[in-house]
Amino acid sequence: MRETKQFDSKDKNNQAKTEFDKMIELVCSRGFFGSASVTVNIQDGRIQYTRVAVDRMIR
Repeated sequence: MRETKQFDSKDKNNQAKTEFDKMIELVCSRGFFGSASVTVNIQDGRIQYTRVAVDRMIR
């Protein structure tokens, strides 16, 4: 049987903030060209999942 970790609302909030911080650290550096986003899917006031996307442009 597969075990899945259950996250409470506070865990999901902290996870989204941590992912945003990691993304900012990665892209806010000299030599990075592109776009980055953090998308948070929310249902009924609760975070369902967080998606991080980084598109690097090669010049």
